Amino acid sequence: MPNPPPGFEWDEAKAAWNRRVHGVSFAAVKDFDFAGARETEDVRHDYREIRFFSLGKIERTLYALVYTRPKDKIVRVISLRKATAQERTIYFAAGGQ
Repeated sequence: MPNPPPGFEWDEAKAAWNRRVHGVSFAAVKDFDFAGARETEDVRHDYREIRFFSLGKIERTLYALVYTRPKDKIVRVISLRKATAQERTIYFAAGGQ
């Protein structure tokens, strides 16, 4: 498993699971378009931390990213996968390009 790029961190076991289940390496997050992403706070559960759900592109493909910022300017990746058809609809309806 590749080491996290500067500014990112993740749990190695979770990263391996994510790659097996979703076919996406957490290392791809370095190319995630945070500036063009559509983001909301993930309030589905009490996570005891603020989590964000973000829809954004890596190259030309739309991805769903769940992350938190445990330390200033550090992104801790929790999940990264290709967006579903419903999420793509939401992204473009919200003005995503």
